[in-house]
Parts: sequence; structure tokens; C-alpha cells
Amino acid sequence: MAAPDAPQSPSRKKPNTRLVMICAVLGALLVLVVSALLNWPTGGSSRSGGPNQLGESPAPKVVFSAPPGSCLNWAEPDASDIRQVTCAEPHLFEVTGTADLGPEFGPQAPFPNTEQWQELKQERCVEVSTGFLSGRFDPNGRFSVGAFTPSEDGWADGDRKLHCGLQQPGPSGKLYPITGSASTMDQSNTYPEGRCLGVNGTAVWDPVDCARPHSVEITGVVDLAEQFPGGFPEEKAQDDFLFGRCEEMTGRYAGGPTVAKDKGLVVYWDTLPQESWDAGSRQVNCKVSAQLPDGSGLAPVTGSVKGEVRVGTEPAPRATAPGEPGAPATEPR
Repeated sequence: MAAPDAPQSPSRKKPNTRLVMICAVLGALLVLVVSALLNWPTGGSSRSGGPNQLGESPAPKVVFSAPPGSCLNWAEPDASDIRQVTCAEPHLFEVTGTADLGPEFGPQAPFPNTEQWQELKQERCVEVSTGFLSGRFDPNGRFSVGAFTPSEDGWADGDRKLHCGLQQPGPSGKLYPITGSASTMDQSNTYPEGRCLGVNGTAVWDPVDCARPHSVEITGVVDLAEQFPGGFPEEKAQDDFLFGRCEEMTGRYAGGPTVAKDKGLVVYWDTLPQESWDAGSRQVNCKVSAQLPDGSGLAPVTGSVKGEVRVGTEPAPRATAPGEPGAPATEPR
């Protein structure tokens, strides 16, 4: 949601923009930290295809032999049952290519730590994946880059290959299935109407059933291309259009034009930055949420706006331990 250019009238007031943006940033930072652990080791040298840190499994052979455009899936949290599937089937990883770290890391180079792997993944796999997508990678979109990396033994034996790909993680680090090739999809980071997103403290979290405490409920998806068939619309133009469209869609979804407001919820929406538009993203979500009484963050909401709603007055509990990054999600996205 964009920051307004001037104070808005009460009838058009959105949630505290700075607060919502801070919550979004905190969520993004958490994804960044957790995604460092999504660089599953591919074990022994690519030449030997030996045992790996996932245990004795076919993971190295599957990863090493998968060309760009291949799709991989697994059900076990450690990916020990990884297998290649067609991209028309649900999958957790689409291979985009390899990055050779050899020119930067010679034979005596120490094994990178977690932070270094994360930096390398971002630097090299974003480049590889952007090339795979013909330059149309949306850094704000639904996909993030991932990589299978050498194990320490493989590194010592000279393996310097990052096997890059695209995946769809939630804030917890769990991966959500992708159906179809990312190269042909709108990368907009949207959720279907009726989906509720969980709450962790005051931050947006993984999708949950709306009967459970959540931070956001999706009330509609808007295709901005229908309103703006030409070039990129400035944020103010998007806001002006979405103000009316999201109020309308939310009223229809909730069962009346004032239902959300009457239940203590506020209608707001996403906007697209230029870089997302240039990558081909065109869709945004309309949604409802509530703020805590002191304005410190998003309040936990229980129940769909379509029925009985309870808005909490205290922050939701924070997750005491992270989930298993790379594990398949059990809830739909």
C-alpha cells in the first residue's frame, strides 16, 4: 500500500501506512534470514555424486542432471525424497541454471558460512534466474531464488556449483507448491479471494484458515491491466482507482458496503512498483485488517469478515521457534 501524498478524509483513511510498510519490511527481512537455510546442500562433489548432508538419497543425481526449466518436488522436510516432475504438476523448485563460483573461490577458499551463502545466492542466482525469465524477474513478486549448494566435503573436493532455481516460500520459510512454469506466469504476489494470512506478533505470516487468528483477509484480486492498458501507472493513479474498486469488491465479498467497517476492519490494498510492472506483474490484492489500539502493529483477527469477527487488543504470540525452512507447507497458499 502506498503512502498518501496528503492527509486523507476519514471516509478514505487507510491503515497507518508507515506501520503497514514496516510490518511488511520486517516480514521480508525474516524471509531473507530464513531463506538462507533454503540452500540445501547437494552433498559430495558433482563429479562423485557421493553422500550428502540430507543423508543417503538421490538428491545430488536429480539436481545435477536437471536442466533449466526442470521442476523438482519433495514431501519430506529434508528433501530426501526429491524427484523430478513435470512443471504442470505441483512442485517446489524450478531449475533456472547453474552459477560457477570457481573464478571467485579458488582451491584453498574456505567453505562459505550461512550469511555468505545467502549473499552468493542473491548475487548469482538472481542473475541466473533473471536470464532464465528473459529479464522479467519481479523482485517483489511471488517467487524467490533458491539454490542447492555444495556440502563441505564437496567444496573441499572442488565443487563450486550453485544449482539455482525459483521457489515460493512463505514468511516462515515453508515452501508452497507452484503449478506451471514460472516463465509463463504472472509473478504478482497475490492470494486468492477468501484467503487469510496468519499473524506472528504483529507481522503478516503464512496462510491460515480464517477461523484462526490472522492479520489479513483477502477480499479480491484486481488486474490493473484492465484499467491501465498502457504504460506504468504512477502510485497515486493506482491508489485513486483501487480506493473505489477495493471498497466495491470488499462490500460484495463481505455482504454489504459497510460490513467491514462495522466489524472494526479497514479496507486497503497493494500497489505495484515500476520494477514489478516492467517484469509483467499486473495483479494486486484488496484486503481487510485491523490495527492494535496503540497503533503498534496489526491486530489478530479471528473469523472471516463474512461472519462473526473478533479483533484482538493485544499482539498475537510470536513463533517461539522457526519452522523447517524448505519443508513443504501443509496449508494452501
